[in-house]
Formats: sequence, structure tokens, C-alpha cells
Amino acid sequence: MLRALSVLAVGGLATIGLAGAASAPFAALTVTPAGSQSYDISTGITSLPQGGTIFDRDTGVSLEAKRITYVDGSYIDGETVTVTGAFGTLSADKLHIDVRGGALIASGHLTLTRGVLSLSAAKLHYDANRQVADFTGPVRGSSPDFSADRLLLDADSGNVLLLGDYRFSEGPFTLRAPEGGGRLELTLHQVDGAPVYDAATQIPAALLARFAHELN
Repeated sequence: MLRALSVLAVGGLATIGLAGAASAPFAALTVTPAGSQSYDISTGITSLPQGGTIFDRDTGVSLEAKRITYVDGSYIDGETVTVTGAFGTLSADKLHIDVRGGALIASGHLTLTRGVLSLSAAKLHYDANRQVADFTGPVRGSSPDFSADRLLLDADSGNVLLLGDYRFSEGPFTLRAPEGGGRLELTLHQVDGAPVYDAATQIPAALLARFAHELN
């Protein structure tokens, strides 16, 4: 059954998404323009040249961008963005949200902070349905100190999987990937009330199952 697209504009606000899909990620996004906005009837594209803010009440994702374009129920593009969600707080040059697919893609001067985790990467693909963030490299962490070709983040638990040519340093100790690359788990837990990451080369089956889609 096809789902109708819905749009509502009231006092400069617009609610965009898929009608009848309130439980899906990005199904009910509220856009607040920072300035003027225009609508191209031939393409269905709404442009906010001065940018604005977007909030999704279902996922809790909120973003602010210097420029925004979107097609109702299809996609949102943003430039010079700051995004906050279950994955953490993200800054990037460019952002694309696939409204129907429930995916968020960011690139360009990309940084992320999530609690004690701070990193930079070339690109992020976030699956809002499964709450898994896939960072491609080079990926570098300043907290904790690490690098990898690729990093997978479980936004539910905060646990991380480093992939490829990884390096992880803690005090005087450094773990490096074997020749040809490998996998390193970073598990988030509490030590004396403070969150820390522990590293392990033996990856639990549960974590591999969590990231099965990305690893296949």
C-alpha cells in the first residue's frame, strides 16, 4: 500500500515526512527557517538559503544548518551542519537525510563527540532504524587515542568496533592491527563512576551480530 506524503506549513514552520509512518525514523520532521524560503513547484524542492533548524520528535535528532534544501517525504540536504542524536553531536560540511530509508549521511570536516568518545572521519552513514553509525576513514580518535580505516558505533550501548589498519593507545600500551588489517572491540563501561573504553581483540559474537549488516 502506498503511503501519502504530508506537508503542513504554519507561521514559517513546516512539518515534513511520510503520512501514516509516525513510528519510522524521520517520519515527522519540523523545519524552522532562519530566513527566507522558496518552493519550486516543478521540482518539489524547498530551499532555505539562510538555513535553519530541523527536529525529529521520534528519533530526537536535531540539526542546524547554514543552508537547507528538501523534498517533502524524500530527502533533506544541509550545508555546514551541527547534528545531535543518539549517535552523539556531529559537525560536518554536508549532510543528506534519506527520509524514506531512515538514513543520515554526512561528510567533509566531520567530527563527532559522544560522551568520552571524540573522533574525526571522512564520512558517516547512520542507520536510524538500527541505530548503527558507520564511519569511514581515515578515522582518528582523540579520546580515546586511536586510528582505523573504519569504525562502527552502536548508538544504543556506545560500544565500538575498529576495522582495518587500526591502532589503539592507552598510557604506555599500544595495540596495532596485524598485517592486512583486523578488528578491535572498544567496550564502554564505568570505572569508579567514570566512563572508559577497554580494548579487546576477541570480538564477542553479540557485537558481530549487532554489526552483521555492515560487516557483510
